[in-house]
Amino acid sequence: MEPTRRPATTLLSQGTVLEDRYEILRICGRGGMSTVYVARDLRFHHVERLCAIKEMFVSAPDDRTRTLRIANFEQEAAMLATLSHQAIPKIFDFFADGGLVYLVLEFIEGENLESVIENASGPFDEATLTNWALQILEVLAYLHDHQPEPIVFRDLKPSNIILRPDGKLSLIDFGIARTFQPLQKGTMIGTEGYAPPEQYRGIAEPRGDLYALGATLHHLASKADPRSETPFTFDQRPVQESNPAISDDFAEILSRSLAYSAPDRFPTAHAMIQALRQLQHQEGPRPDDHQPPASHLDLNSGNSEAEPNGSRQFDREQETTHRHPGTTMFEKVETTHRVEPEHDIPLPDGTLPVRERIVWSIHTGDEVRGSAIIANRRAFIGSYDGNVYAINHSDGSIAWRFQCQRGVASRPVILQDALFIGSEDQKMYAIKVSSGRLNWSFRAAMAIRSSGAVYGDRLIFGSDDGYCYCVNAADGQLQWRQRTWGPVRSSPSVFQDSIVVGSDDGALYRIAADDGRVVWRSQLGDRILSSPAVEGGVIVVGNADCSIYGLSFETGKVLWKVRTQRPVLASPRVLGGVAYIGSSDGAVYAVAVEDGTEIWRSQIANQVTSSVSIYSGYGYVGTIDGDVQCLNLRDGNTVWRYRIGGPITSTPAIGDGIVIVGSLDRQIYGLRL
Repeated sequence: MEPTRRPATTLLSQGTVLEDRYEILRICGRGGMSTVYVARDLRFHHVERLCAIKEMFVSAPDDRTRTLRIANFEQEAAMLATLSHQAIPKIFDFFADGGLVYLVLEFIEGENLESVIENASGPFDEATLTNWALQILEVLAYLHDHQPEPIVFRDLKPSNIILRPDGKLSLIDFGIARTFQPLQKGTMIGTEGYAPPEQYRGIAEPRGDLYALGATLHHLASKADPRSETPFTFDQRPVQESNPAISDDFAEILSRSLAYSAPDRFPTAHAMIQALRQLQHQEGPRPDDHQPPASHLDLNSGNSEAEPNGSRQFDREQETTHRHPGTTMFEKVETTHRVEPEHDIPLPDGTLPVRERIVWSIHTGDEVRGSAIIANRRAFIGSYDGNVYAINHSDGSIAWRFQCQRGVASRPVILQDALFIGSEDQKMYAIKVSSGRLNWSFRAAMAIRSSGAVYGDRLIFGSDDGYCYCVNAADGQLQWRQRTWGPVRSSPSVFQDSIVVGSDDGALYRIAADDGRVVWRSQLGDRILSSPAVEGGVIVVGNADCSIYGLSFETGKVLWKVRTQRPVLASPRVLGGVAYIGSSDGAVYAVAVEDGTEIWRSQIANQVTSSVSIYSGYGYVGTIDGDVQCLNLRDGNTVWRYRIGGPITSTPAIGDGIVIVGSLDRQIYGLRL
């Protein structure tokens, strides 16, 4: 006989034992369709092992539907039981009994944030909010990265976050968490005021959790309960009105997470983590001695004209004695090593001894991922030590240095006597070429790893905040900005009256250079770190989906596609109707711009993320193996190769018989051509 169904309104009394194992001690919390009890696990006789038991009522018009829902619950509970994260309670058991279903979970001691807000005398400070936000985002990132399907929490709010006695946070109540299937609609579920707009239409996706986190942070920062306000009106209630101590940067991060449209929010939890950590570094950088392994450079790279130049966090503590942004006087002096050129003596494998190829080398304070530009017999290049170096390229002597507040991974661009370069400190700098003095700086919302492009008297560049910016080159005043839906690490290319640029959202954009209007947007297979090249009305660009694309400049239509073995992060170089581009599969490809015909493919390394520099019929490229290689552009054969001290993501620059390239061994090299 079927067990008697207990009404959902009837609570379990103290001392009730479920499954001959769990003794109910007290009620912990109640919701509309569930009750949470604190219970003792009776199988542990010698210790009091507490657990939380969540009891949920399964409503259905008939027994068949009820049985199906219980089966779905058991499947979901089994999935959740596979989760392993310190901020997620472990699931020990699940069962159904009398028309109700039960989850047995790890008991988390502490107080939920809703009670914390009620007991607080005022809003919380920014440092506390940032700390809590990062903790929750780490959990969300873990859930959203779950395989084979992301898990969307769907009901993030203060009452579902526990502040433990040790100050750590835990996320509780996974009763409505679900795996994310794109475009799948369901019943609206969540909590009004915290749930994002699309969830009201039955659509649950990872960016909805970021909205709910933003609403939670807004509640903590302002003490204004969103459940008592008109939904989706956070923009009408700026957090700084209630809490003036909140910085503009934090307010902007909060505003982006609360955008009405999901594509306007941070694309991932990882992106929001990055924004908050960068904000922390502005307030006080933290030491971090971790180096990215060379074998993963293709995954951790950003992009500029040095494609890709690297996007690792520059977390090392900066030297402050006699080092200030914009100054050129330093007590620390880099080592410049001068070697007189001698006769080339090839080794059996075609390499040359160190002293035969190196003309000079400069030791910097950190990795050199960006590329150099040569002008006025000087090479200009940035380093992750935060410096931009002006080097006399004939002998390696340093003319001046300019220090940014964080690492530099982009390539400089020069207009008259102004050098423009972006930094991970979120600023684009205009520096006087002759002296290294600061003309102006423009600040974006996140790191700038995209290199600039000059259009008339304007400078155009991208940022990790998802925008493409256009500023006046003379004074840095903003002319326009255009949003994409992901970080812009691709560098814009100017062609006719437009710029073409890629985004981490996987799209290539053609934007009118005069007013920032999007002419067209073409969605490709994956993120675009490569900077496009345009010739004969055809755009060539690499893609992380292991392809090289050719698109129509007029329409954005894909004309052809060449498959590679691994992601293409480097940028194409075009000459005479042929595009030369490296791939993470270690090959350099020569393809016809018109139709994508593969002319040759040269396997030269394990990975190639450097772009090819073309000079006098030869191509020069760096490899992750640490080689600088000279290729004959007719057939792709290696003319010479030379191994330096570390992996190379920098693109070689060439002038007056010298090849200048940076390396992850923290050095800038001048090599004989």
